[in-house]
Amino acid sequence: MSHITLHYSGVYNNKEYFKISGSKSISQRALIINYLSDFNIDINNLSDSDDTHVLYHALYSKKKVFDLQQSGTALRFLISVFSLLNKSVILTGQDSLFHRPIEPLINSLKFLGANLYKEKNSIHVQAGSMCGSVLNLDTAYTSQFISSLLLISPYLKNGLVLNLPVTLYSKSYIKMTIDMMKHCGAKIEFTDHVIKVSSQPYTSYFQNIESDWTSSSYLFAAFIFSSLDKVLINNLYVDSVQYDKVVVDIFSLLGVTTHFENNRIILEKNKNIVLPQKIEWNFIENPDLFPAIIVVCFGLGIELVAKGLMTLSYKESNRLKTMQSELSKFNCIYSIESKDVVSMKPKLKNNILNEAILIDTHNDHRIALAFAPLALLGWKLKICNPEVINKSYRRFWHDLRKFGIEIKCL
Repeated sequence: MSHITLHYSGVYNNKEYFKISGSKSISQRALIINYLSDFNIDINNLSDSDDTHVLYHALYSKKKVFDLQQSGTALRFLISVFSLLNKSVILTGQDSLFHRPIEPLINSLKFLGANLYKEKNSIHVQAGSMCGSVLNLDTAYTSQFISSLLLISPYLKNGLVLNLPVTLYSKSYIKMTIDMMKHCGAKIEFTDHVIKVSSQPYTSYFQNIESDWTSSSYLFAAFIFSSLDKVLINNLYVDSVQYDKVVVDIFSLLGVTTHFENNRIILEKNKNIVLPQKIEWNFIENPDLFPAIIVVCFGLGIELVAKGLMTLSYKESNRLKTMQSELSKFNCIYSIESKDVVSMKPKLKNNILNEAILIDTHNDHRIALAFAPLALLGWKLKICNPEVINKSYRRFWHDLRKFGIEIKCL
């Protein structure tokens, strides 16, 4: 397993420019919509993440067996698409991929007439005959089950009606899916906890993808720890459909002011702010922001109470436990209060150790991305499996160097 070391060497500029790849969530939904609508359009600023590459090649390949690596989104979206199109395929991937929940989606597809089954480390899709119906769907594990079914629903005879539970986790991603589908001509009604989709194919397509707000959170984190005066990040919109844009509001509490200008943002530091001693935040709509925010709070000496974390147990790693494992190597108290609540309290004296601290990424990209900015505070870090960031933010190590971080491969 490869390793890199991170060490702060100093900054030579007071302003830096960044361009983040297209939103992974938007890119994957756009690929599905464009594929089903049969519009052969090149997408501008498509995400360069491994997850998006895997999805793209599976859609447009003539192969029958696809290795989806570790991409949960690709797996969940593709089994619905291939079931709809009556394609006989086998979807494989890493062991950890098939430890993540998938059975509720498989059962829903079978109810609609799909013919598929799961083995230990693969899912087999065979010819079936799908038809729309009324479904009661449990979303406790992930909202992607709903998005997967919604994306194919305009092509189901009789459409689709989804009855949702009272408590919805990551509802923001369901809204993103619906907004994108409507943009492309789908007829959808979303009232209370019922979604109704008419049987009417897409009539338009996606061509331009805005950059990824979730990835921007790691640049926000690096900026707040750095000596830079200003950071510019291109292709981020004030009217974004990504709900992780709330990162702007969170970091405003921590002393970062964000200005929107011509589809880019400019970050500056509010030098007059008095930092809070404690922050409480509900991540139910934005769980992917949790790793970055808790590490930033630790670095700033701020206590954090994080809620709405139910789905984080089913990511690339169990992020509640993974963050506990890695933050325990620093000077803080981390407690898992319940299945969706975590508290973190930095100790009064946050002494920086001379020896390098090993960060085990647990094969989870967001762990590597979240901890790396701590090097700007003087921590010497050793990151195992650094290439894991390719799952979402391929250029991160390159971008981190602009803040004055020296990176060495071991």
